[in-house]
Amino acid sequence: MKDKLRIHMDQLKAIFLDNHNWERFKKKHKKKIRPIVIREVEKFLHCGDLSNGFRVFKCEACPNVQRFPIRCKGKFCPTCAVGEAQKWAEVQANDMYHTMHRHVILTIDEGLRPIFAHHQ
Repeated sequence: MKDKLRIHMDQLKAIFLDNHNWERFKKKHKKKIRPIVIREVEKFLHCGDLSNGFRVFKCEACPNVQRFPIRCKGKFCPTCAVGEAQKWAEVQANDMYHTMHRHVILTIDEGLRPIFAHHQ
């Protein structure tokens, strides 16, 4: 799953960065793009870049050291948005009543609707 997300993220980044597509698009449509959209895309484009910060994990049993980049946690980022959406879904699921729910739709025949519409 993570490999698929990584491939999608790399492909999406390539679309934005190839031939400076994002910069040209931003320059051409600057007045039409909401500031939040620009911020989210900019965060996404730098997501996973070690120069923006990272966490270091060292194995106590061996000399291995690994650096994990700090993620953007943006809504537009295919890697981060999945995790954030999953967290939101868990919060919502825990916040709901733990009961069985039934969904029922009642309809009234078209010929009877005027009777119910005027009855108060």
